[in-house]
Amino acid sequence: MITELKKELIEKISATEDESLLMVLKEDFDELAADAKGEITDHLSHEEKEELKEMLNEPFGDDTISLKEFQKVMNKWSSK
Repeated sequence: MITELKKELIEKISATEDESLLMVLKEDFDELAADAKGEITDHLSHEEKEELKEMLNEPFGDDTISLKEFQKVMNKWSSK
């Protein structure tokens, strides 16, 4: 059974004459469909997987500054 979303997408794609848009949609669909079949990191190298693990284990927000600090730095920078 075709869902409403699927019907809507089919109608939009059928009405589209923009070849470059259709190419982007096809590439995105193919990539997302492949990811849905396997693990999302299957295409990554061992080194990339290790780097991703390290990033996930780092504390979040340690390298951020407050809005007030950001505005101060930007004001100083723009006055030069």
